[in-house]
Amino acid sequence: MHIVIGALSAMAGLIWAFVALQRSGFNPDSINPFLWYRRAQWRRKYGVRPIYNLDDPMDVAAVLILGVAKCEGEISREQKQAIQGLFETEFGLDNNAAADLLLASAHLLRDEIYLVDNLEKVLARSAAAFAARQVESLSAMMMQIGTLESALNDEQRKLISATEQYFQKTATQKDGWR
Repeated sequence: MHIVIGALSAMAGLIWAFVALQRSGFNPDSINPFLWYRRAQWRRKYGVRPIYNLDDPMDVAAVLILGVAKCEGEISREQKQAIQGLFETEFGLDNNAAADLLLASAHLLRDEIYLVDNLEKVLARSAAAFAARQVESLSAMMMQIGTLESALNDEQRKLISATEQYFQKTATQKDGWR
């Protein structure tokens, strides 16, 4: 009988300790290595900022074009109309799709303070999808939006030149492998 009472006391002590640990914030699932690996994969894939996960060259180009306009400060109504017009003519979008692309790009750039510092992260996933003609068109559109209201300022020049240098670097690497 004393063995049964000892076993029940030990079981009650373990349950009490387990409940006390849960109340203090310990999660027993944190010990599971499979769950930890799945969470690490999830964090690696979806824990980064959305601007760094852009795969489509059109989305990246839209962000960079809007980034050039935003280097001057707040974007004026005329700049927004010019950017939306560029999206319609160059990308072949209708009015609503161009407005949606402009809105999505503005949303992605809302927390980005200095785009030049993180340009490699923005272009990393989509750089291979850019064709040479798309790179030239992107550079021309960035220059067009940058010189819309005034001459290019230093930040706009840095962003445009950094973009061109990034694509020259990746283009030379591609040519070397063929």
